[in-house]
Amino acid sequence: MTIEIPRSESPRPPRARGRWWGLAFALLAAVPALHVATASGYEEQAESAWEARRRILAAVPKDPTILINVTQREMPSSPDLLQLGKRSTAALSRCLSDNVDAGLRRTCAQMLGAIGDRAALPTLQAALEDWDATVRDAAAAALARLGDPSSVDALAKALTRADEEPWVQASIVRSLGSISSPKAVPILRAELRRKPDGKRPDLRMDAFYAVWRSRHLLARATLEADLADLLRGSDDSLVLAATEAAAEVRSARLAPPLTALVDHRNAEIRNKAVYALGRIGDRAATRTLLAQVPKVRESRLLNNISFALERLDPEAFRPAIASLLKHKQAIIRLNAAFVIGDSRRVEGRPLLQGALEDPNDYVRTSAIVALGKLEGEESVKALERFTQDQNPSIREEAIYAAYEASGRKATGAIHDQLFLSNRAAVRLRAAHVLAAAGDPRVGDFLLACVESGSCAAGALAGYFVKLQRTDVGERMLLAWARGRDDLAPLVGLLKPAGAVPLAAGSVDAAFATGGEQRAPVAIRLLADLGDRSVAARLAPRATASELWLRAVVGTTLVRLGHGGAEAQLVADLDLLPQEWLPRYSGLLAGVAEPDARARLTPALAERSKKGEAPLALAASRVLLEWDPEAHFPRMFDALATGTVQERELAEDYLAQAEDARVTFLLRRALSRETRPYARDRLRLVLDRRG
Repeated sequence: MTIEIPRSESPRPPRARGRWWGLAFALLAAVPALHVATASGYEEQAESAWEARRRILAAVPKDPTILINVTQREMPSSPDLLQLGKRSTAALSRCLSDNVDAGLRRTCAQMLGAIGDRAALPTLQAALEDWDATVRDAAAAALARLGDPSSVDALAKALTRADEEPWVQASIVRSLGSISSPKAVPILRAELRRKPDGKRPDLRMDAFYAVWRSRHLLARATLEADLADLLRGSDDSLVLAATEAAAEVRSARLAPPLTALVDHRNAEIRNKAVYALGRIGDRAATRTLLAQVPKVRESRLLNNISFALERLDPEAFRPAIASLLKHKQAIIRLNAAFVIGDSRRVEGRPLLQGALEDPNDYVRTSAIVALGKLEGEESVKALERFTQDQNPSIREEAIYAAYEASGRKATGAIHDQLFLSNRAAVRLRAAHVLAAAGDPRVGDFLLACVESGSCAAGALAGYFVKLQRTDVGERMLLAWARGRDDLAPLVGLLKPAGAVPLAAGSVDAAFATGGEQRAPVAIRLLADLGDRSVAARLAPRATASELWLRAVVGTTLVRLGHGGAEAQLVADLDLLPQEWLPRYSGLLAGVAEPDARARLTPALAERSKKGEAPLALAASRVLLEWDPEAHFPRMFDALATGTVQERELAEDYLAQAEDARVTFLLRRALSRETRPYARDRLRLVLDRRG
């Protein structure tokens, strides 16, 4: 600690002050000058901040002590350190334990969490005793990302300190929930049951979400009992959280306390309780929900009640929804028509046909849209007269509804009445519908729309490919060359003449001018274009120090058949920051060439069966995209029986999988599964997949 003495309290006689100035000038003479005068001005001689950061960054993989004495001025940026991956773990650990700057210690703790190297566990656990609260908080959050059971004792000890900040204690509780340890569960449940007394911070919400993440460690009956108690509680935040959890658990045991909440003063709780009752499917709640229908004053609750009744008791649902179609308030009638359409039951068609005569245009429009969801000739006939309605909004929706009800067979009215409209918004919507139907008449319009940035190229890629027009590819290539990086995937699909030399030249120019950030886009485009002649030109870039650039180059070389590139590509998996693994696995999953997949599969299969969970599941995610049937079991095991970290990663990867066969595999697994927690997760993933 430095104690500053005010000048007024430390006077010096003139002679003493003169001696101090002489010493100062002598010291300055011994230090190299910061600036040297030249004819053109001043030339800086000292190391700049940028140079210092680059020098230190280069030393991080080789010198574990390099970050001990750095200051904020010299500290490399977080993105640059991430590019080193696990090669920076040792230096970041020493920074966390030995740097005197609390801000830098906090940064190093955060970086260790992002990298996810288990070698940093002892340092992060020790940092829970750091003098600075922000460092302790960052250490707790980093331990949550690593999710290792060895951290439980250190976290539990830190939680009990009377002098700890409440927000740090909350972070510790959340960290305990991320660790699949039976030792952590009693600690968390004790916090969940602790009543606020004004002496200790109220950590119940953090404890609830921590217990929820670790719910697979609880007996099912225990979890249901805890949720039932919370549903009967007086804390609205906890009640709301419990209703959301009840919708996933779907236990009949939770129906009574949920039923008691359908007229709760809090609108969010009312809606979530009704939604949960519908998911549970206990018909005992039918009478309570029916009693609420006449009293409803908000469309969202009406919709939730209607959908719940439709699931619980369709016979009771129809009379209730029919009465709402005659409600005195138009907004209620409008929502009733919407609900009937979304239920997609043909029994609702007569009700909607009656609603077509409603005096309110909005109600009629809602009924028209709803009829479009009930496919069949009867719906088409009921809609025909509205396709010529004088109200342009009704006419537009009727044309689309008739198109949907007919099974999307006839596009003539959409083109003639809507696409040829002089209203820009009407024309744009029609163009997209016609493109989905493969109508070539809207090609020029949509091409110009993409070029102007008003239309998303990704949504129209399939349409442009089917058009088989050379000018589309040429114009997309021109737009990409002018800076539209978002068009690179479309250019790769269309493969216009001249794209390969232009993309290759863009890569060289990016490195020559210091614009490396755009190089990965051009490199991936070269992979999509598939011209193997450029592989040798790219190969020297595979040794770049930046991990992500190496990944993009390596993936491209493998796709282009360059021998040996797969070894470096897979080896880098072991160095990558944990935070990057989802993105990296997505990059590899995009490899479409069979020979490239064959070369990568053995190493990925090996990593999918062993090692740390984030790496193993990232490898499994790639294999799942390539061959869902063969690799679904590995991902399902993680979803059903893994740790907190494994379950959540598997859920994300299965929900994001692009192959439609994954949905079939999930449904098949659900039909055979008997374990309650596994069934919960399977339903959750299926819901996320839509």
